[in-house]
Amino acid sequence: MGILLARLVDDAALLPPAREPMRTALPAYRTAAGHPLLGRFLCPASRLDELRRRLVPEDLIDLGIIADTGVEHLPTALETVRREPRVRLRSVEISPAPDADQARAAAVVIARLPADLPCLIEVRRMPGWRETLDRLAAARGRGVPLGAKLRTVGTGGDGADGRSNGVTEQPADGAAKRRADGAAANGRAGGEHGPSPAEVAAFVVACAERDLPFTCTAGLHRAVRHVDPATGLAHHGFLNIVVAACRARSGASGPGAVDDAVASTDAIALAEEAAGVDDAAARAARELFVAFGSCDIETPRSDLIKLGLAGEGTVT
Repeated sequence: MGILLARLVDDAALLPPAREPMRTALPAYRTAAGHPLLGRFLCPASRLDELRRRLVPEDLIDLGIIADTGVEHLPTALETVRREPRVRLRSVEISPAPDADQARAAAVVIARLPADLPCLIEVRRMPGWRETLDRLAAARGRGVPLGAKLRTVGTGGDGADGRSNGVTEQPADGAAKRRADGAAANGRAGGEHGPSPAEVAAFVVACAERDLPFTCTAGLHRAVRHVDPATGLAHHGFLNIVVAACRARSGASGPGAVDDAVASTDAIALAEEAAGVDDAAARAARELFVAFGSCDIETPRSDLIKLGLAGEGTVT
């Protein structure tokens, strides 16, 4: 497994929808440790004491804190981690209140953060999202190690209250028809499980334009975009986002290329494009798309094996 996919999957077993108990989630992470696909162990700040009780002397856990107790209690969580030599703090993820002014909330969070703390701030798909990215990028330009986080499940083009969330983009010429044709061919009448391909692509491009790293949370368990037969809803694929990041970084794929990468259901084409990315382009793409959270590592690993991208199998 090369640079493009290494440490791509953060272990989110403690988080919804799995909500695994610590007694099973932490041993599973230990078992998977050393696999090149595996990244951080994501742990809510509210469960750090429980994590410490479950650690063994040999542990050295790459830790991502989910600041579920709020930014005001973050110093306590950081002090807990700093007293624990068996973990290495890699990042903190913060989600401002859903009803807050995003850009202003981001500014407040940034002001409260230690200057050297790698932090990912969730950017919601609602009016002001680009201004929020601007705030994050400006702080990053001053040396604050910030990135953005995109939730890939939940409401799509409309918010929960039915109003536009302000993220929907007009796709490039031809892209809308290609996606509509693909939707008909792939039975996507049930709609989206999360943001639309155009919304995700707009976020990827906006982050690339600002040289702002991002992660994705929830919903990217499978490599390629697909329809869940149980619900009829379309789910995004993590390989789609990887290829989209490659295209966004290269800037040489033409109008609509990032949209098309996010919307594609052609597993073999996506796998072949990913396999052909050289190390320099892969490094640039991963500096943009840092990781995504998954409740287990086996599902993403199995998909990559089937696609011949894990060094353990061939394209089928």
